Amino acid sequence: MLTVRSSPCGREASGSGARPPYVLITVGDAGVVMFGPFGVSADLPDMRRARGTGMQRTYLRMSHRISVRPGRYGAPRLRDKTRAQSYDGRDGANISRMPVRPHRTVDRVVGILEAVAQSPQGVTLAELAATLEAAKSSVQELTNGLLARGYLIEDDRRFHLGPGPFILAARANKLAALSLDHNFLAELSKVLGCTVLAGVRVGDALVYTDHAGQESPGLTFVARTHARRPLYTTAAGKTLLAHVPDEEMYRLLELASAEQTGEVRQFLAELPEIRSRGLAFNRGVTFKDAFAVATPLLASDGSPIAAISAAIDPAEADRLDDVGEELKKAVAVLGPQYGPNRA
Repeated sequence: MLTVRSSPCGREASGSGARPPYVLITVGDAGVVMFGPFGVSADLPDMRRARGTGMQRTYLRMSHRISVRPGRYGAPRLRDKTRAQSYDGRDGANISRMPVRPHRTVDRVVGILEAVAQSPQGVTLAELAATLEAAKSSVQELTNGLLARGYLIEDDRRFHLGPGPFILAARANKLAALSLDHNFLAELSKVLGCTVLAGVRVGDALVYTDHAGQESPGLTFVARTHARRPLYTTAAGKTLLAHVPDEEMYRLLELASAEQTGEVRQFLAELPEIRSRGLAFNRGVTFKDAFAVATPLLASDGSPIAAISAAIDPAEADRLDDVGEELKKAVAVLGPQYGPNRA
């Protein structure tokens, strides 16, 4: 396993002088601390790993060439080029550690499934092509593959979800948020006197899974359609983003477009308070009537299960901070009774 960590402050004190920002790189059980400006590289030769089973093992000598460059938002970005050699000296394969990032084909397949899932009457090939901004011939190749695997079915030239996604979900339903009792949200809504929503992180987006309480023209529509929302602008998204490791958080932020740089920087400015208070706010940023506060519902190991949001009328925006504190207390009390960790 390879991890990278930058110093939390710009410079590190050392005796009478100061050291530039440093990066700690760990490969397996060995590590090196590099002091110096970003842009330097480090070689970590002679790292051995075993491949194979039983007595027939091939030992590889791994020579790591690691480069660190600054990311857009200050976090280091890693490039790891690894050269593998077998123990007896024969050349092995070149291994390049690829960053987690969107892939056009995967994005199109996911876009097809999500578009079909949100349309009860089904979707035509032309509608899918328009939604994906892709040629119909390209989209048809993908739909044919999904039809063959049972992830889509076609009726009167309209695509609907097939049994594949439901079987997949039934086999591997490990998302604790999906087992949240609706009564949990209903009780929270009754205690707080406002709309309450549960949201989870899906890749680089927030998706609301359930809601209860008063109708909100913008928020309840988004909740019903399970539309993807940005992590760094919504109250629930900020809450979830603040509870992932820094390396993962910065990776997700790097996916934002140049037009969203201001929103990302605003989130980073709010981040220390979100983590210290356990609350994140949306004060009319995503929708003009969206005034919401969110807090995490945590598992027993401290990992976030979901973000629980409370949304109030814009006319009551001045009491959003008080609603947040009430929400945090109510989730702490009711969560163990209704949440997925209940006995």
